[in-house]
Order: sequence, then structure tokens, then C-alpha cells
Amino acid sequence: MKKIIKVILIVLFFVLLSWVINIPFAKAEELNCETFVKEEICNMTDEEAEKWFWELFKSLMEPKETKVKTVEV
Repeated sequence: MKKIIKVILIVLFFVLLSWVINIPFAKAEELNCETFVKEEICNMTDEEAEKWFWELFKSLMEPKETKVKTVEV
């Protein structure tokens, strides 16, 4: 089950990444980058945006520790 979730996250990540990369190629009159994503991302260079998305991707893929509380009955 965890592998399926990871695969889905990877696919969604690359779909989002390809969408964000293609935003600057759209006509300026039709599409405003700040409308759809954070302004700081729109103002990044390609290298900065790629680094930002890889950090986001790594944070999503890191296993999270969950604390389990035991309750005595």
C-alpha cells in the first residue's frame, strides 16, 4: 500500500513539475504565473525552481515517524 502511495506521489510531482515548467511558454496575455502558483516560484530561475521542487519532492518522500499512544484498559 505504501508503495502505491509513493508511486502516485511521484507521478503527481512530475505532472506538477511539467506544468510549472511550461507556464512561461504560454502567451503572456492568457496566463499570469502569479495567478496559479506562488509569486516567489514564478520569479525563480529554472535552476532555482528545479532545486525548490526537488526539495519539496524529497520532503514528501521522507518517511514520517508516527507516535502511537498506548492506552491501558
